[in-house]
Amino acid sequence: MKIKFACNKQEFDNDYRDILRAFYPYIVFDDYGELLSLELNKIEENIFDCLIKCNNSKVLRSFTLDKVFLADRESQHYEIKRNAQIKRHSKVMLYDFIAKLTGQTLPYGSLTGIRPTKLYHETLEKGLDAEKYFLDTLKVSQGKVDLIKNICNNQRGIYQVRDNEVDVFVNIPICVSRCSYCSFISAELNRIKQFVTPYCDILIDELKRTKKIIDKMGLKVSSVYIGGGTPTSLDDINFERIIKESKFDCDEYTVEAGRPDTITKSKLDIMSKYGVTRISVNPQTFNQKTLDLISRSHTIDEIYHVYNMARGYDFDINMDLIAMLPQESEEDFRRSVDCAIALDPDNITVHTLALKKGSALKVGGYDNSSFELANSMVNYAQKALEKSGYLPYYMYKQKYMSGNLENVGYCKEGKACIYNVHIMEEVSSIIANGAGGISKRIFDGDRLERLANPKGLDVYLQRRDKMLEDKEKFFS
Repeated sequence: MKIKFACNKQEFDNDYRDILRAFYPYIVFDDYGELLSLELNKIEENIFDCLIKCNNSKVLRSFTLDKVFLADRESQHYEIKRNAQIKRHSKVMLYDFIAKLTGQTLPYGSLTGIRPTKLYHETLEKGLDAEKYFLDTLKVSQGKVDLIKNICNNQRGIYQVRDNEVDVFVNIPICVSRCSYCSFISAELNRIKQFVTPYCDILIDELKRTKKIIDKMGLKVSSVYIGGGTPTSLDDINFERIIKESKFDCDEYTVEAGRPDTITKSKLDIMSKYGVTRISVNPQTFNQKTLDLISRSHTIDEIYHVYNMARGYDFDINMDLIAMLPQESEEDFRRSVDCAIALDPDNITVHTLALKKGSALKVGGYDNSSFELANSMVNYAQKALEKSGYLPYYMYKQKYMSGNLENVGYCKEGKACIYNVHIMEEVSSIIANGAGGISKRIFDGDRLERLANPKGLDVYLQRRDKMLEDKEKFFS
């Protein structure tokens, strides 16, 4: 069905459109399609009306806000939480309307945010029946509610807000080549070689400043995470400089090595030397044809070689897989899951392909919208992993994701990644370093503010002094 959408609350427009996008291909935006409109009216203290119209269909409902979700009227959060409720109720109503219009339902119902588990935790903290709220109010399917509940249970001991703790993120937005599904702000190494050492110089300055902030505020570092991009794309000299400067007094130190074609014995030696505890060796798929299609310039044999080499060190190892890669059948994906399980890594993360603007697959018109295939792939992975002793311990969702599904991290008992839980549930402040890094600071247990570093390498290099000054003010 082709629709033109309009609403009278501009600040909620993107959230409503996320609901409609999740129904693709059953709903497609078109300026010449049928007009679908949503109006929020009579918004008083705790009551508002929602009217939705399309074709000959029309529905009007009146809502009373749930006081348990509202902040105290004198709180600076009151208006924010009031608007959040208005938006949530009207999104549920829009979801119901579209589901009846198309005859389709979505696994996550009206939920379009990236952190379903965070909302589940918050609902429990309000003393409510979170399972009932997700099923009956938000229209989430029983299977996904069970998954969310299981993940929240597996986060015990990690999910807690500590005002005196912080995580450190270090971004290396550089790769040896660009994967066709990638939409990150990441530069190809052969195009920016002249900027690599200057980038590392400023990044090291930023890390030194971060250490001063941590010492001055008397903070404890919970975890360090070096991501990207592909950190192991750096030459050994610059790689060692960054790994050395990123060492903090903490129990978890992760380097997202990722690409097997960038992981060498010398880099494994460097990471071991400076106390790295956790790395990634990410195949994405165990099908060579797919690797070639998505521009991963390595072979299946390299995956096995690098993984076995890394197993000779004292690292916990994560492996990433992606469901719904181009031209892959359900059997292809099942084989990848089985191959990863057979290697017995500490973590396996199952991503569902999200086609975002800027990725080569999106530009090329690849269609990842098969609900049935995406569901079959993800369901197989969940059952196979849980049967093999892996526990789901964190999740997040993205826009334009196949089947409106999710990314889920699975771990062996006791092998959950602290950083992944903290960043997804937003229970810890994060000091981010490097181009595109986003620092987060938690105030009073529930207010979160963000500070973004410049995205591009060139802008990051140019704004060094202002960036460092802004960070010191933000964490003062």
